[in-house]
Amino acid sequence: MPIFIIQSLSVRTLMSHAFFDHTIRNSSKGVKKMIRIGPYISTVPRFPRFIRLLSIIALFLLSFGVLIHIVEPKRFPTLLDGIWWAIVTMSTVGYGDFTPVTNLGKIIGMVLILSGAGLITSYFAYIAKISISNEQQFLTGKKVFGGGGHIIIVGWNGRSKRIIQNIHDRKHHQSIVLIDDTLQKHPLPRTNIHFIQGKATLDSVLQKANIKQAIRVLITADLKQDELQTDMFSILTLLAVKGLNPHVYCLVEILTHEQKENALRAGADGIVETNKFASEYMQDCLSKGIITEAREQNELDGLSLKQLPIQDDWAELTFKQLNVKLFDQDILLVGIISGGKTLIKPPGDVIIHRDDTLIIIDD
Repeated sequence: MPIFIIQSLSVRTLMSHAFFDHTIRNSSKGVKKMIRIGPYISTVPRFPRFIRLLSIIALFLLSFGVLIHIVEPKRFPTLLDGIWWAIVTMSTVGYGDFTPVTNLGKIIGMVLILSGAGLITSYFAYIAKISISNEQQFLTGKKVFGGGGHIIIVGWNGRSKRIIQNIHDRKHHQSIVLIDDTLQKHPLPRTNIHFIQGKATLDSVLQKANIKQAIRVLITADLKQDELQTDMFSILTLLAVKGLNPHVYCLVEILTHEQKENALRAGADGIVETNKFASEYMQDCLSKGIITEAREQNELDGLSLKQLPIQDDWAELTFKQLNVKLFDQDILLVGIISGGKTLIKPPGDVIIHRDDTLIIIDD
């Protein structure tokens, strides 16, 4: 007796191609035959569960509204009255403005309560599930950003954090999308910053960030990795961004000077050479004797100087007042740059202006 082995395709393949192949193997002759079966499966569209649940509830309400209207036309003179009674009864609100008086009408009401309450409970439970799922997707960076006119920042580090904070302080309503593959949860969940978890070199991740409607893209460098590999990742990210949106403005942070030309060829609209800026700044500080004097006093061993822009609420404070305020934030203020002049440990009554720059010590 021949042995039949049936190999079926996936349900998605069956629905898309409307056929499946049976491989029939004859054990006695060892002959394989391919038989193509015609489209026996109808391609019925499958609606989302939320739509199906609403449709069932609507059908339930309409059916019981019509039924009670037919059974007790005096108590429910219009079809709308019957549907209103069905909604109030099914939701267990029970206003009591419409009530059945006949035995059959009461039976219909009991059936509606026993069966409809479960549907309503399922509906609200599904709504709660969707809300929790959306919140979870938002926190884990899996939710797609649906807005436009936003700024995309690639990489989570001290520089990007400060940039996000400055943009958020100056333009509170500016939408910002952060892309990072090292974070597992949203770093700023209480803000309007949208987080996308993943590598920015992938089209799927950039599409989640709605790259086609972005107005600016900032690609920061990961200082914890090898400089050449970091620059290669930044350039590859730039190519992916420009491939999906050639007209978006891209600012790229480059660590090695040799990769500057490659970044320009890839379509960078602006380049920030972090190492070059840092070396020039340190050389300028050395030439002015800022670090030399401090090292003679053994005050900055293992530390570095950094510039910090003035925030709006810092302006018009004295150097002493601002020093105390920053000290509470674990920031040590050592001087200011005002009018092109660098002042280390100025008098405490010196006023801080909006266009000044602070000099702080960072460990």
